[in-house]
Amino acid sequence: MIVRLCGNVERLLPTNVELEVGGVTYFIEVPLLVSNEIQGKNQVTLEIAQVIREDSHCLYGFTSRESRDIFLRLLKVSGVGAKSALSILSNYSVDNFLEIIATNDIVAIKNVKGIGNKIAGKILLELSGYTHNLQQLEQGNNMQLIYDSLFALGFKENEIQNSLRQLDSAVLKLSPNDVIKAILKIIGKY
Repeated sequence: MIVRLCGNVERLLPTNVELEVGGVTYFIEVPLLVSNEIQGKNQVTLEIAQVIREDSHCLYGFTSRESRDIFLRLLKVSGVGAKSALSILSNYSVDNFLEIIATNDIVAIKNVKGIGNKIAGKILLELSGYTHNLQQLEQGNNMQLIYDSLFALGFKENEIQNSLRQLDSAVLKLSPNDVIKAILKIIGKY
């Protein structure tokens, strides 16, 4: 899987870039904010989200891991496709988007073209725990690793979020494996 590409910009349009890397040119879709950021640069590094479907193999490029992670998280929300996720990240920077999620600003989400009431509500609901864990990660914890591990094990966002709230702050300072074990005990799967 491709996660990062460094190369020469051959062609840049508002929503995509053709990036030449080692003699191979990749077509990469990008949010408008990324296009604006790399405007005028000859060589760029993009964090890549590779999405493989039955009928397509697409690359999406971002200038930071955080924006790529938000894009991938948005794709997990039922009803949100790559086009909608790119629209959101075309309208809002990472910090602005995380602030919108943290404050449950449904109006800001609905202002994005193609996002209605129902999808905006789903985005706010499903990403609320994600922003909570990012804030804890910034405080030096391994919460994102713990969160992603539990999510990969098939636990729902609300189960993980509720379990995290029940943990003592001392437990949260333990190794990620110990925190996961504690959460599994709370959920009743250990």
